[in-house]
Amino acid sequence: MTDVVPYRLSIASELVAFRPELEYASDFLDRCYFVQRRAEATRVLHYGANPPKGAVAMPAKLFPDGAWLDGGGIHPNPAQLRVLLADSAVSVAGGRLDYDALALIFCMLSRLEERDAETTDRYGRFEFGAASLGTHTAPLADCAARDLAVRLTGDAAPQSRTQYEVMLTHDVDRLRGFHRPLEPLRWAVGDIVKRRHPANAVTRVRDAWFSGEPWRSVDMLMALSENHNLTSRFYFMGPTELSMDSPYAHTMPGLLRRVTDSIQQHGHVVGFHPGFGTATDAAQWNRQRDGLEAVTGVTLSEGRQHVLGYDATVTPDIWNDAGMVLDTTLGFPEFTGFRAGTCRRFAAYSLRRRRSLRLEQLSTAVMDFGLMGGKYRDLSTAAALEECEAAARTCREFGGTLVILYHTGQTQQPMREFYENLLERVQ
Repeated sequence: MTDVVPYRLSIASELVAFRPELEYASDFLDRCYFVQRRAEATRVLHYGANPPKGAVAMPAKLFPDGAWLDGGGIHPNPAQLRVLLADSAVSVAGGRLDYDALALIFCMLSRLEERDAETTDRYGRFEFGAASLGTHTAPLADCAARDLAVRLTGDAAPQSRTQYEVMLTHDVDRLRGFHRPLEPLRWAVGDIVKRRHPANAVTRVRDAWFSGEPWRSVDMLMALSENHNLTSRFYFMGPTELSMDSPYAHTMPGLLRRVTDSIQQHGHVVGFHPGFGTATDAAQWNRQRDGLEAVTGVTLSEGRQHVLGYDATVTPDIWNDAGMVLDTTLGFPEFTGFRAGTCRRFAAYSLRRRRSLRLEQLSTAVMDFGLMGGKYRDLSTAAALEECEAAARTCREFGGTLVILYHTGQTQQPMREFYENLLERVQ
């Protein structure tokens, strides 16, 4: 059994206002490695100027210049924060230990830079191009935690508390081959009248109404998971009428209940896929969750926001206050990697309340629609697999969880070929 190295966190007097954020980062370090913050420890990790003699000293570079405090919590100074995070990333990549590792961990996990975002994309999301990211080969929070563990333990390769695993998730954006029952017919009329392609109309109706969904893809995904001794996690929408969502909880409650019953009977997991706009609307979020539980009879504890809707100021609090256990929303479809700078499971943080939450989060590293299909990118199967294998190697290195998103409704090549090969390679 590995001995735990105790240490005391010391903070320069002019920086004690940031104690909640620094202790949050310290808790992540303790969760990753065999070290533990204790008030009576003789070994000291010091943040800021004038460290005690013999302390492991941490320069304060991100705080206080990168953030400010008020009654609404902690906020970023965007311009300063971007520069400071970029400088820290260079130090991590260079293998130096002269950077602000604790604050870097906090900023990456809490997504501080996403609060009060100046620009958003067409879905109202924090823009990928504005993020201070580590690459999938160097998640910054994990690298910073390892560097701190090296300092505290004196071990050049400290043992991780966490172990590599693969998590398979499936967002159910459509229960059948359409959002609403008459959609395929309207599309078919358009094919005939506007586009003069009657053959396309026949194909469209056939693929939507006679696709065998949802059983075809749900059964396929469960079987593939079982062949690899893995569990599939299916995230369903609740009752909603918004055009960006699918109303199957309203229009197909019987079918929805039969599908979720089958999933549970096979030992897989049913979760929640809150609709568009719920990331900042607690009342609607809860109405949809309660409605889904009423239809399915399942007590829901995990899931992912639809369209990856996420507001760093509000969304974690909504999930936490609703008693949820795990949120896998964090990810960028343009990027295979770790939006929160870690491949590990971690506690969420409330930027408004300035405290760690019961809710845990995981970055979704691999997203089917971000790799292929043309919406964001259209990689070849070989290129997509190579990119995903790099993310898997990072998870193995740090003892992380490789979260994969593969939507239901996709049973055709090349997506199925990609997914089957991916499961073979990341085991």
